[in-house]
Amino acid sequence: MIIYSVVLVIVTLTCLTLSLWYAKNLGDMLGRMANHAQKIHAKSVELNIEKRRADALLCQMMPREVAEQLKMNREVKAAQ
Repeated sequence: MIIYSVVLVIVTLTCLTLSLWYAKNLGDMLGRMANHAQKIHAKSVELNIEKRRADALLCQMMPREVAEQLKMNREVKAAQ
């Protein structure tokens, strides 16, 4: 009976220790994921700003219709 009790205490302590370790690692991982998500969002905002700037520049260099066709990877015929 004493051996059974000792084994039960060891198993219980081991499970508790592993649970705490797992919870800590899970919390760390979730924190890193949130940090990456914030960085991705910031880069997405920057990319959208640069895309708008590039589109505006393209429309300054040529007529809007031609610029839109180029952005859609369509063939643009030269005017006669």
